[in-house]
Amino acid sequence: MKALLRPHESKLGRIAFCIIGFFILSIGLVQAQTIEELKADLEKLSQKPGYSKDTVYLNKANDLGFMLAESNPDSAFLFLDKQIEMCQKANYKKGESEALKIFGNALQNKGDFAASIEYYKKSLAIAQSMPDDRLLPGILNNIGLVYFNLGNYAEALGNFFEAIKGAEQTGNLNVEGAALNNIAMIYFEQGKLEEAKTKYQEMLVIYQKMGNQGRMILAYNNLGDVELKQNKPFEALEHLKIGHASALALQSPEFIEMTARTLADIYVALDSADKAENLYRQSIAIAKEKGYGVPYSHSLVGLAELYYVKGNYQEALLYANEGLEQANKMKQAMQQRNAHELLAKINEKKGDFQGALADYKLFKQYNDSINNARGQRLAATLEAEYEFSKKTLEFEKASLRQWWLIFSAFIGLFTFLIILFIVYRNRNKLNKAFLILKEKNVEIESKNEKLENALDQLRSTQLQLIQSEKMASLGELTAGIAHEIQNPLNFVNNFSEVSAELMQELKVERLKVEGKRSETVEEEIIGDVIQNLEKIHQHGKRADAIVKGMLEHSKTGKGEKILTDINSLTSECLRLSYHGFLAKDKNFKVDFRTEFDPGLPKINVVPQDLSRVFINIINNAFQAFSTPQPPEGGGNIPTVKVKTKVVKSPSGDLGVEIRVSDNGPGIPDAIKDKIFQPFFTTKPPGEGTGLGLSLSYDIVKAHGGEIKVNSKFGEGTEFLINLPYI
Repeated sequence: MKALLRPHESKLGRIAFCIIGFFILSIGLVQAQTIEELKADLEKLSQKPGYSKDTVYLNKANDLGFMLAESNPDSAFLFLDKQIEMCQKANYKKGESEALKIFGNALQNKGDFAASIEYYKKSLAIAQSMPDDRLLPGILNNIGLVYFNLGNYAEALGNFFEAIKGAEQTGNLNVEGAALNNIAMIYFEQGKLEEAKTKYQEMLVIYQKMGNQGRMILAYNNLGDVELKQNKPFEALEHLKIGHASALALQSPEFIEMTARTLADIYVALDSADKAENLYRQSIAIAKEKGYGVPYSHSLVGLAELYYVKGNYQEALLYANEGLEQANKMKQAMQQRNAHELLAKINEKKGDFQGALADYKLFKQYNDSINNARGQRLAATLEAEYEFSKKTLEFEKASLRQWWLIFSAFIGLFTFLIILFIVYRNRNKLNKAFLILKEKNVEIESKNEKLENALDQLRSTQLQLIQSEKMASLGELTAGIAHEIQNPLNFVNNFSEVSAELMQELKVERLKVEGKRSETVEEEIIGDVIQNLEKIHQHGKRADAIVKGMLEHSKTGKGEKILTDINSLTSECLRLSYHGFLAKDKNFKVDFRTEFDPGLPKINVVPQDLSRVFINIINNAFQAFSTPQPPEGGGNIPTVKVKTKVVKSPSGDLGVEIRVSDNGPGIPDAIKDKIFQPFFTTKPPGEGTGLGLSLSYDIVKAHGGEIKVNSKFGEGTEFLINLPYI
């Protein structure tokens, strides 16, 4: 039957299995553990001292990274970044090469082939630098798979053959079998069926030696696929019977579904409709339960075509529509094309000519798209072969050219002697020119020295200005601290004085004669003293917390990034900045508000550096109100607002956004583009160096983030700081 002898259908099933199944070679034989079990093992290993340099821990972490790359690539990227860094710090080259390769797997699973090949090449470079070359074949096989997906079959074949050569030298039968399978896929795609069959037979022999039942089933299935394409259904049937029986014995749903589907195609070709129907239903049941999208669609359309041949158009229409729906979900062009072709024939038989025409148009559209894609891949292959032939021809021409070069060398030698005489004659002239040039060089060096001195002076001036900016910032910070700590100290002093008076009253009460003393009064005084002492203790701890916070803030450290609560850091900077202005001007009245995202995670930053950024920007916001502006028609209350939230970049990366806004006079458009330039300031002379925002810009950039400003003159200003999760 024509519709079920389409070779591309079984080919896609095989390719999908190979891309998933053979990536297992990327890390070797991973133990059959779940992700949660691996995480539990790593948690236990991390309790040991120096675990980050323990190869047992690093290998186990690579196992987890591999499983994450296969199940959820997005979750694997951050984990693998840290894993690569740990392997580098431990100087564990093998683990670093494996981690880079797994990162490439995750990118390839996401469909980012260009990026994946870069990681594979980094992994390959490390593996090539190691004396043990057992890692090389697996990496070369993965690189070949990338080129295969990109349609560059010439490069793919080159890497697959190199992988086989390396696998034979190192005795890695698993990689050798995988590379043979991948070469056969390319031959199948190019219509070289005998070559594909030969490679599948070689692959079968290898897995028979290994006793790998699952890969033997795959080999039998693929051999049957090729033989069905060659119009040899009886030979295909023999291989698939073996494969299907083995799959049932192995109780593997994946292999049972795959072999049942291919067997059904063969029985259709042999006009055994009942057997084909049973096998299609077996494939459908497994694919539906396990969520195998493409096989599910394939078998539904195959079953629909069986009903169409039997003349049961209603059942055929039902299964064809269900198969089309599944193909649309998977965006599987092959099955979409086949379903629309069958629906066109069914609607034509049912007399729905308008529906038949609509389905035929869609069939034609998908068919043209598939043929165009095939044409492009074929063109890419032919172009690669042409480039290879051209390089071979150039090599042959280069060999012939060598004889002419030998002959030309003698003529060149004679010519050289003549030139040597001319050069000797002109040597005196060149010496004179050299002396002149030497004098010029001395003059240039003198000028360069002067320029370097001027540059050193400029750098010294810049350092002084930067120090001046830091001192100015320190002065504002000190004023804020003093004002912030004054409140708890006032409470301590007040409650101390009251407690002293109460103790004096208690002393007087105790001097009274026995009959006039009041125990109730004494108890009340003692209770009041205890309450005062509790208040003194409470405000003393408040002052202690402020001092400790400031000591932590003032630490210079080594600029190391630590997990920091951005909400807490911005809140602290906002209070200090406000109290700094209040200390300088008792009449300073500006409202400030916060809108902090409670779900904001801690991120890796240098808190000392980042607090300077926040204080600089918040100071600028308060500075906007330092000169009171008469409100127009009542106006708005001067307000500074600080807001945080989690954001997502256009590329999908998560980050933290901090917004500092005010409703002040705003920034004129004429100077908006200059505010981040070094030494640019709008403050009066002596009140600023113009380096605050410039340094803030550099600090944010050093954290991998960005800082922007939005301002409308007369309405207000807003600074936006975006920091990535690091």
